[in-house]
Amino acid sequence: MKKFTRQDGFSESALLHSAVDHLGSARVLFDRSPSCFDSAGYLCHLGIELVLKAMLLNKCDWFPDEHSLAKLSASIVKQNVKLHYGSEHEDIVRTLDKFNGLRYPQILDPIEIGDDDWCRIENLFDFLILSLPTGMQNELKQMDHSNKGNRILMSKKKDI
Repeated sequence: MKKFTRQDGFSESALLHSAVDHLGSARVLFDRSPSCFDSAGYLCHLGIELVLKAMLLNKCDWFPDEHSLAKLSASIVKQNVKLHYGSEHEDIVRTLDKFNGLRYPQILDPIEIGDDDWCRIENLFDFLILSLPTGMQNELKQMDHSNKGNRILMSKKKDI
């Protein structure tokens, strides 16, 4: 399995920045309309995936080319990182792993998703953030949200 490292241009703060933005965008989509729930669910999966990968990069200087949240969580535990999921966290990890499939139409095996999933996802995210080392938590608090991935994010005023 391919592994990604800092030499490939990844950092914990960049992964966390994208994770926070994906989850923030998902929240907007959950609030917007049920027609946006599949996109919201996929972004939630991606956001939590990036938090787990940031944890692995911090602990062992690499993370695998893996998308299963259950497998990433197991990799973290193997690195002696204390990640004590409760049954509610394990349940939402299983649900989020299904949400990875929302990027494609699931015609034969549809995936159920509703706005009530957001609270459980947010709870898992908060748990994971509190599980980060203090230094990573501090970086997250000081993050400049207008600069991401060496891009400056700007919006222009629109003429009315």
